Amino acid sequence: MTIMKPPPPVAMRGFSGTVGDLDLRLLRVFMAVADHGGFAAAEVALGKNKSAISMDMASLEARLGARLCVRGRGGFSLTDEGQMIYLAALQLFAEIGQFRDKVATATRRVTGRVTLVMVDNIVSVAEAELSRALAPFCKSYPDVELTLASAPASIAERQVLEGTADLGISVLPRAMAALETIPIFSEEVRLYCGRGHPLFGVRAKAITEEMLAEHRLVGPSASDDPGFAASVSNWRAGAFAEALDARVLLALGGAFLAFLPPHYAKRWVEEGKLQELFAASLSSTNRFHVFFKKATRPGAAAEHLRRIILEEFGESERQ
Repeated sequence: MTIMKPPPPVAMRGFSGTVGDLDLRLLRVFMAVADHGGFAAAEVALGKNKSAISMDMASLEARLGARLCVRGRGGFSLTDEGQMIYLAALQLFAEIGQFRDKVATATRRVTGRVTLVMVDNIVSVAEAELSRALAPFCKSYPDVELTLASAPASIAERQVLEGTADLGISVLPRAMAALETIPIFSEEVRLYCGRGHPLFGVRAKAITEEMLAEHRLVGPSASDDPGFAASVSNWRAGAFAEALDARVLLALGGAFLAFLPPHYAKRWVEEGKLQELFAASLSSTNRFHVFFKKATRPGAAAEHLRRIILEEFGESERQ
């Protein structure tokens, strides 16, 4: 019986100094892995399975001649070399973006990639403005690769901060010094309960805030109004859901109260499945912003998209 010996490990070799398309692709994989804290966490962002990511990482380490990360029972972490190469890669891609923008200025031809992340269900309140902005942008800049993403407000904020999205449109749960924000429109939110809830069918005048505070509320109830936030801060903890689809499902079940935009809740109100609990003090507005990371100002393509969006909403950067 012949015993086959395993092949010897691939020897690390020093970096030659030449950066090609393959190196850029592998560096993007490495940065995604580092940003998400591991191979498994980066699968969705990269559209690759762990095996493919592992092979890319091994190839990059062999090309650079350095071990970039450690993973095991103690979790995922970058080596000292990995930390340095990550920072160098950030600078490299920033400089590539600046070069691309200068070429675009010189040739009057805008290219590159733009990722815009928008809060869930934004189409229900801003369909006309956004469609009018996206259509001319795509026609005017056919060489730009545009990616649209949808996410809850906190995730949209994080993606812009992490650099996986260039621009965001969302309600911002809190002020962030690292973000440049431009308000574009506001949306009213009101309180609802579903059929089967103890307050369903009760006359509006008979309902007090003290009564409401005894029932479970779906959080979070983001608002720019501090008075509104204070009024609901002592209500009973219930469930947590950022996406409107999830919030309305919890309300429809009859176990929770939920704040929803009237235009979104209208369908279920007309079907007799939701009831608005009228109270002037229990309505508020959420302000939507276009936002981007201050430290890495968007490239030429993202700047053009932001300008068109602001024009469609009739807003100005001076606001």
